[in-house]
Amino acid sequence: MVEVDGTGRLLIPKDLAVFGGISKEIVVASAVNIVEIWDKDKYELSISGSADDFADLAEEVMGQDDEEYGIS
Repeated sequence: MVEVDGTGRLLIPKDLAVFGGISKEIVVASAVNIVEIWDKDKYELSISGSADDFADLAEEVMGQDDEEYGIS
Protein backbone atom coordinates (compact mmCIF):
# COMPACT_ATOMS: atom_id res chain seq x y z
CA MET A 1 0.00 0.00 0.00
CA VAL A 2 1.39 3.39 -1.01
CA GLU A 3 -0.04 6.64 0.31
CA VAL A 4 -0.04 10.12 -1.19
CA ASP A 5 2.17 12.70 0.53
CA GLY A 6 1.12 16.21 1.54
CA THR A 7 1.68 17.58 -1.96
CA GLY A 8 -0.23 14.78 -3.72
CA ARG A 9 2.79 12.75 -4.81
CA LEU A 10 3.27 9.01 -4.58
CA LEU A 11 6.55 7.95 -3.05
CA ILE A 12 7.52 4.58 -4.46
CA PRO A 13 9.42 2.62 -1.82
CA LYS A 14 13.05 2.04 -2.83
CA ASP A 15 12.71 -1.76 -2.77
CA LEU A 16 9.73 -1.63 -5.16
CA ALA A 17 11.53 0.78 -7.50
CA VAL A 18 14.54 -1.56 -7.61
CA PHE A 19 12.31 -4.63 -8.07
CA GLY A 20 10.45 -2.94 -10.95
CA GLY A 21 13.64 -1.64 -12.53
CA ILE A 22 12.21 1.87 -12.41
CA SER A 23 14.72 4.52 -13.39
CA LYS A 24 13.80 8.10 -14.29
CA GLU A 25 10.95 7.98 -16.81
CA ILE A 26 7.81 6.02 -15.99
CA VAL A 27 4.52 4.99 -17.56
CA VAL A 28 1.34 4.83 -15.50
CA ALA A 29 -1.07 2.26 -16.93
CA SER A 30 -4.47 1.30 -15.58
CA ALA A 31 -6.86 -1.58 -15.98
CA VAL A 32 -10.30 -1.50 -14.35
CA ASN A 33 -9.35 -1.32 -10.66
CA ILE A 34 -5.54 -1.35 -10.65
CA VAL A 35 -2.78 1.09 -11.52
CA GLU A 36 0.61 -0.10 -12.75
CA ILE A 37 3.79 1.96 -12.66
CA TRP A 38 6.39 0.81 -15.20
CA ASP A 39 9.85 1.91 -16.22
CA LYS A 40 9.23 3.56 -19.63
CA ASP A 41 11.74 1.45 -21.57
CA LYS A 42 10.55 -1.81 -20.01
CA TYR A 43 6.91 -0.93 -20.71
CA GLU A 44 7.62 -0.17 -24.36
CA LEU A 45 9.55 -3.42 -24.69
CA SER A 46 6.69 -5.31 -23.04
CA ILE A 47 4.03 -3.99 -25.41
CA SER A 48 6.14 -3.99 -28.59
CA GLY A 49 4.92 -7.47 -29.53
CA SER A 50 1.34 -6.91 -28.40
CA ALA A 51 0.04 -5.78 -31.80
CA ASP A 52 1.43 -8.90 -33.46
CA ASP A 53 0.05 -11.10 -30.69
CA PHE A 54 -3.38 -9.46 -31.02
CA ALA A 55 -3.39 -9.92 -34.81
CA ASP A 56 -2.52 -13.60 -34.41
CA LEU A 57 -5.24 -14.06 -31.79
CA ALA A 58 -7.83 -12.26 -33.94
CA GLU A 59 -6.98 -14.45 -36.91
CA GLU A 60 -7.21 -17.57 -34.78
CA VAL A 61 -10.59 -16.58 -33.32
CA MET A 62 -12.16 -14.97 -36.39
CA GLY A 63 -10.60 -17.14 -39.09
CA GLN A 64 -8.70 -16.13 -42.16
CA ASP A 65 -9.96 -13.84 -44.92
CA ASP A 66 -12.22 -15.66 -47.34
CA GLU A 67 -12.44 -13.53 -50.49
CA GLU A 68 -14.27 -16.26 -52.44
CA TYR A 69 -17.44 -15.61 -50.44
CA GLY A 70 -16.88 -11.91 -49.90
CA ILE A 71 -16.12 -12.45 -46.24
CA SER A 72 -13.25 -10.62 -44.63
